Amino acid sequence: MSLETVEPRPSDPIVRSASWLVIFVLATFILKSLSFLFVPFAIAILLVYAMGIPLNFLQKFNIPNFMRIILVVLAVLGCIFLLGRLLASNINEFNRQLPIFEEKFWIYAKNLLALVEMTPTEAREIYSSFMATFNKADLKPLGSIIQHMGGSLFSFLGNTMWVLLFMMFILAEWDDFPRRVSRAVGKNAARPILKSSARINHAVQHYLGLKTAISAGTGLLVTIVLSIMGVPFALLWGVLAFLLNFIPNIGSLISVVPPVAITLFDSGSVGRTMLTAVLLITIQLVMGNFVEPKVMGKGLNLSPLVVLLSLLFWGWMWGIPGMLLSVPLTAAIKIAMEQVEATKPLAALLAGS
Repeated sequence: MSLETVEPRPSDPIVRSASWLVIFVLATFILKSLSFLFVPFAIAILLVYAMGIPLNFLQKFNIPNFMRIILVVLAVLGCIFLLGRLLASNINEFNRQLPIFEEKFWIYAKNLLALVEMTPTEAREIYSSFMATFNKADLKPLGSIIQHMGGSLFSFLGNTMWVLLFMMFILAEWDDFPRRVSRAVGKNAARPILKSSARINHAVQHYLGLKTAISAGTGLLVTIVLSIMGVPFALLWGVLAFLLNFIPNIGSLISVVPPVAITLFDSGSVGRTMLTAVLLITIQLVMGNFVEPKVMGKGLNLSPLVVLLSLLFWGWMWGIPGMLLSVPLTAAIKIAMEQVEATKPLAALLAGS
């Protein structure tokens, strides 16, 4: 009786797909369950990339690594402190005047409702019924969602010490990372790992540097325009435009709403409100559709649909911090998948062109 040699068959595509699906589900579960650890760690890595530009600049002056880290961290903390002081005064004043704006809102609403022969009491009842429909469908109203997302952001800010701790250790180990990888897996095996790491470093740092500059320009223009228009809390809305510009697609649109609403409540002029809205939308369109593509080129080479889906996914995972991290994280995952033969087709699907 002769024994026939059985040649190994390629794995079934269905089995491979199921395996990757299981890995994805497990990774999602772990990342969401341990968000209290991964969110500050991911933010720390993002800050390290952002600080890589001044660190590389200081390296030209032969400043020791630990001194460069201390100088950059102190500079960042100083900027945050000064900006925080300015914002704190604006936010306190805004909270103080909020009841006044709310009272003005219902005055304008009453005038508008009079056109359709409806009282503010009836409008409040309709609003309550509308929100009750969402509650029955187990969906949170917009206010609750914003409050929840804001709470997750403030919870993250409360853990700033963890971010700083992670950041200091990552910066201290950053220059030694290639040697450690080579020692761990050998020089030959380390080459593709270090190559992917270098691509991720360059892509994310390039994106963050230019995105920060463009967002700062957007925030500055918004502050100047609102100051000229006499809109209250112009600095607050400018900083909001700067921060929300890091959230792709929807961030710039959301940043327009508060200053336009405040303009209406403060002035009562529909014409002035429309002019403010047109100017702010023009700034966002010019910066987002002309300046940013011109400056960034292909950027991280992600499909617009992938950017939107990643925004929804990471926002669901980690709230506002996840939205801020969505583009760099997705780009890093895409670059890593390009180095693995089995995931190259999926990486090609994520690419923009």
